[in-house]
Amino acid sequence: MTNYNLEEAELVKVQIVLSVILLFTTIISISLSYNFLLGLEDKKTIYTEKESYNILLFNRTVMFVVAAIFIYINIRDKSVKEKYNLEDEFADLQIDASLFNFIAALIVLYVGIKSGSNITSNENPTI
Repeated sequence: MTNYNLEEAELVKVQIVLSVILLFTTIISISLSYNFLLGLEDKKTIYTEKESYNILLFNRTVMFVVAAIFIYINIRDKSVKEKYNLEDEFADLQIDASLFNFIAALIVLYVGIKSGSNITSNENPTI
Protein backbone atom coordinates (compact mmCIF):
# COMPACT_ATOMS: atom_id res chain seq x y z
CA MET A 1 0.00 0.00 0.00
CA THR A 2 1.37 3.40 -0.93
CA ASN A 3 1.42 6.39 1.39
CA TYR A 4 -1.32 7.96 -0.74
CA ASN A 5 -3.52 4.89 -0.29
CA LEU A 6 -2.93 4.94 3.47
CA GLU A 7 -3.89 8.60 3.76
CA GLU A 8 -6.95 8.16 1.54
CA ALA A 9 -7.99 5.05 3.47
CA GLU A 10 -7.86 7.04 6.70
CA LEU A 11 -10.20 9.66 5.22
CA VAL A 12 -12.56 7.00 3.86
CA LYS A 13 -12.76 5.36 7.30
CA VAL A 14 -13.79 8.68 8.83
CA GLN A 15 -16.39 9.15 6.07
CA ILE A 16 -17.82 5.69 6.81
CA VAL A 17 -18.18 6.55 10.50
CA LEU A 18 -19.83 9.86 9.60
CA SER A 19 -22.21 8.08 7.22
CA VAL A 20 -23.26 5.70 10.00
CA ILE A 21 -23.86 8.69 12.28
CA LEU A 22 -25.97 10.29 9.53
CA LEU A 23 -27.97 7.08 9.26
CA PHE A 24 -28.77 7.24 12.97
CA THR A 25 -29.72 10.92 12.76
CA THR A 26 -32.07 10.05 9.91
CA ILE A 27 -33.69 7.33 12.02
CA ILE A 28 -34.07 9.81 14.88
CA SER A 29 -35.59 12.33 12.49
CA ILE A 30 -38.09 9.74 11.28
CA SER A 31 -39.06 8.86 14.85
CA LEU A 32 -39.58 12.56 15.66
CA SER A 33 -41.72 13.02 12.56
CA TYR A 34 -43.77 9.96 13.49
CA ASN A 35 -44.15 11.31 17.01
CA PHE A 36 -45.39 14.60 15.55
CA LEU A 37 -47.85 12.70 13.34
CA LEU A 38 -49.20 10.84 16.37
CA GLY A 39 -49.75 14.17 18.10
CA LEU A 40 -51.63 15.55 15.08
CA GLU A 41 -53.86 12.49 15.09
CA ASP A 42 -54.58 12.93 18.82
CA LYS A 43 -52.91 9.62 19.62
CA LYS A 44 -50.49 8.84 22.42
CA THR A 45 -47.06 10.11 21.41
CA ILE A 46 -43.74 8.35 21.92
CA TYR A 47 -42.06 11.41 23.44
CA THR A 48 -43.29 14.32 25.51
CA GLU A 49 -43.00 17.77 23.96
CA LYS A 50 -39.90 18.53 26.05
CA GLU A 51 -38.27 15.19 25.21
CA SER A 52 -39.04 15.69 21.56
CA TYR A 53 -37.49 19.15 21.58
CA ASN A 54 -34.36 17.97 23.41
CA ILE A 55 -33.92 15.06 21.00
CA LEU A 56 -34.40 17.40 18.06
CA LEU A 57 -31.76 19.83 19.34
CA PHE A 58 -29.34 16.97 19.98
CA ASN A 59 -29.96 15.57 16.50
CA ARG A 60 -29.43 18.94 14.84
CA THR A 61 -26.27 19.56 16.85
CA VAL A 62 -24.87 16.22 15.72
CA MET A 63 -25.70 17.15 12.12
CA PHE A 64 -23.92 20.48 12.56
CA VAL A 65 -20.79 18.76 13.89
CA VAL A 66 -20.88 16.16 11.11
CA ALA A 67 -21.19 18.93 8.51
CA ALA A 68 -18.14 20.66 10.00
CA ILE A 69 -16.14 17.43 9.90
CA PHE A 70 -17.11 16.90 6.25
CA ILE A 71 -15.60 20.29 5.41
CA TYR A 72 -12.37 19.17 7.06
CA ILE A 73 -12.44 15.82 5.23
CA ASN A 74 -12.93 17.47 1.84
CA ILE A 75 -10.16 20.01 2.44
CA ARG A 76 -7.85 17.27 3.69
CA ASP A 77 -8.70 15.09 0.68
CA LYS A 78 -7.77 17.91 -1.68
CA SER A 79 -4.47 18.51 0.10
CA VAL A 80 -3.59 14.79 0.04
CA LYS A 81 -4.20 14.68 -3.70
CA GLU A 82 -2.13 17.82 -4.24
CA LYS A 83 0.64 16.34 -2.09
CA TYR A 84 0.87 13.35 -4.43
CA ASN A 85 0.39 15.45 -7.58
CA LEU A 86 -2.99 13.92 -8.40
CA GLU A 87 -5.59 16.04 -10.08
CA ASP A 88 -9.19 16.18 -8.92
CA GLU A 89 -11.17 18.69 -10.93
CA PHE A 90 -14.12 18.39 -8.54
CA ALA A 91 -12.25 18.87 -5.24
CA ASP A 92 -13.21 22.54 -4.99
CA LEU A 93 -16.84 21.72 -5.78
CA GLN A 94 -16.88 19.12 -3.00
CA ILE A 95 -15.53 21.69 -0.57
CA ASP A 96 -18.15 24.21 -1.72
CA ALA A 97 -20.93 21.62 -1.33
CA SER A 98 -19.78 20.77 2.19
CA LEU A 99 -19.74 24.50 3.05
CA PHE A 100 -23.33 24.84 1.83
CA ASN A 101 -24.34 21.82 3.92
CA PHE A 102 -22.61 23.36 6.92
CA ILE A 103 -24.52 26.61 6.43
CA ALA A 104 -27.78 24.67 6.09
CA ALA A 105 -27.03 22.72 9.28
CA LEU A 106 -26.22 25.97 11.08
CA ILE A 107 -29.51 27.55 10.00
CA VAL A 108 -31.53 24.50 10.98
CA LEU A 109 -29.79 24.37 14.37
CA TYR A 110 -30.42 28.09 14.89
CA VAL A 111 -34.11 27.70 14.06
CA GLY A 112 -34.38 24.78 16.47
CA ILE A 113 -32.74 26.73 19.28
CA LYS A 114 -34.75 29.89 18.70
CA SER A 115 -38.10 28.17 18.14
CA GLY A 116 -38.25 26.60 21.59
CA SER A 117 -40.39 23.75 20.29
CA ASN A 118 -40.21 20.72 18.02
CA ILE A 119 -40.58 21.98 14.47
CA THR A 120 -40.55 18.92 12.28
CA SER A 121 -41.28 20.87 9.13
CA ASN A 122 -37.69 22.14 9.28
CA GLU A 123 -35.96 18.81 9.67
CA ASN A 124 -32.26 18.12 9.46
CA PRO A 125 -30.48 18.83 6.20
CA THR A 126 -29.21 15.90 4.20
CA ILE A 127 -25.47 15.75 3.89
